[in-house]
Amino acid sequence: MISKPVLAAALLTLAALGFALHTGWLLTRLWILALPVFAVAFAVVLALFCLAAWRAARDPRRWPVVATAVLALAGLGGGVFLHLDSEARAWTRFWVERPAFTAVATTPVSGDYYGAELPGHLCFVSANCKVAVIGTSGGQPVRFVPDWIGIPDDAVGYGHFTGAPEAGPYDGFGMELCPRMELAGGWWWLGPCR
Repeated sequence: MISKPVLAAALLTLAALGFALHTGWLLTRLWILALPVFAVAFAVVLALFCLAAWRAARDPRRWPVVATAVLALAGLGGGVFLHLDSEARAWTRFWVERPAFTAVATTPVSGDYYGAELPGHLCFVSANCKVAVIGTSGGQPVRFVPDWIGIPDDAVGYGHFTGAPEAGPYDGFGMELCPRMELAGGWWWLGPCR
């Protein structure tokens, strides 16, 4: 039977990593309030991991303490790493949410600068719940799903290309974006051009 503190630590690890994968969405939504929210979230997660470790230490068996410690390191360390390394976060998030990205690749887009609204069940993929066209590559439109949108402009995110992408630059709502990392199925991570 699995220990309750280990189960709690496992769920907390998943929540911490999920939070870290969507920091771009939170930065877009909360803007200047995002940093205090990140600090409070980190403190709460740390306190909950400490509580889980304390509860696991009360178990006479050794494995619940070890498992809880490993999960705490994965949740806290992995969360901080994903928050700080945008390309690792982009790669991980893409592969975790790949079915949603596949669905977005076929969603109709409009001529609006910031794009067309995504269906409600796909809103989590985009920082503004939209998919935009940010230019063309090989004569085909480049779909763009922002991971983060600055205030008042600029964005980074995921681009969907038909065929091999041209070097760019592409218009990321004011920021010049270039393909930085190939993902799969025509999707690329688009970051600032170097």
